Amino acid sequence: MRLLGRILNRLAMGFALIGAACVVLMMVQVTLDVVLKNLLTIRVPFTQALVTRWYMVAAAFMPLGLTEILDRHISVEVLYQMLGPRLRRLLGGAVCLFAAIIAAIITGPLLDEAMKKYHAGAFVTENGEDIAIWGGYFFLPAGFALMTTILLYRVIVLCTPLQSGMGEVPLDRADDVRDAMREGV
Repeated sequence: MRLLGRILNRLAMGFALIGAACVVLMMVQVTLDVVLKNLLTIRVPFTQALVTRWYMVAAAFMPLGLTEILDRHISVEVLYQMLGPRLRRLLGGAVCLFAAIIAAIITGPLLDEAMKKYHAGAFVTENGEDIAIWGGYFFLPAGFALMTTILLYRVIVLCTPLQSGMGEVPLDRADDVRDAMREGV
C-alpha cells in the first residue's frame, strides 16, 4: 500500500510540474509577444490559442491531485477542529468518498469530450494558420482521474490500519497544516 501511495505522490508531483511548466511557458510567450509587438510590431504566432487552450487549462487542472494531497482545497473547519481524532477521521473519510464520487462523475464526460475533440482533430485558426487544440482537452480528465484515485486511496487508508506512503496531510490532524508539514507528514 505504501508503494501505491508513493506512486500516487509522484504522479501528483509530475502533473503539478506540468501545470507549473505551462505557467512559465505562458509567461514567457505572453511577455515575448508583448515586447515584440510593441518594439518591432511582430506577433508571436498562436499566443492566444496556446494560452487559452493549453497553458491555462493545464495550470488549472493538472495540480488537482497535489492540491488534494496537501489538503489545500477550500474548506471551512470551524466545527471540524472541535471534533475528536476518531470522528475527524470518520468524517474526513466520508467527505473523501463523496468527493471521489463527484470527481469520478465529472471525469467521464470530460474524457468523452476530449475523445470527441481528438477524433474530430479540433483546431483553431489564427492569422490563417491552424493549430491543434484537441490535446488540451485531455488535461481535465487526467487531473480529475488522478484526484479521484487519490481520494479513493485516502478512503482506504482512513478505513483500514494500512499505512499510507503518499505523504499527504492527515485528515484527522489537530494541528495547523503548517505544523503537520514541518513534522514531515
